[in-house]
Amino acid sequence: MFWPDLTTAVLASTAVGLLSAYIAHRRGRNPLGWFAIGFFFGLLGILAIFFAPPSRKEKEKEMPSQPIKPVPKPYLFGPINKFWYYLDPSHQQVGPMSYEAVSNAWKEGKISPKTFVWNEDLEEWKPLQDLIRLQN
Repeated sequence: MFWPDLTTAVLASTAVGLLSAYIAHRRGRNPLGWFAIGFFFGLLGILAIFFAPPSRKEKEKEMPSQPIKPVPKPYLFGPINKFWYYLDPSHQQVGPMSYEAVSNAWKEGKISPKTFVWNEDLEEWKPLQDLIRLQN
């Protein structure tokens, strides 16, 4: 008579352990650890899951997500269909070049915001930083 009672107890403990592991997994916890707790402590192990402090995943779910504001990107303001020129460090004129070429040179760090630039719409040479705008 001892054998069927032991089998029933192990099966019941396994069922409670599996239930604990499932609940723990759904709450973002370690299912293997909670299986062991449920297996050895029965229904008290299941109740312990609900009284345990929230995990990081649960905290993240509870926190209202704030919309991420796009970061304005700087761009070169000026005509895109005109020729551009800039002065290199030895004050030699470089160009003519397209808007894209000047813009890429700035983005790649080949010219700095203090580099003087000119295009056909400008009356005089201006530092590149005077023509940089932020995209909304």
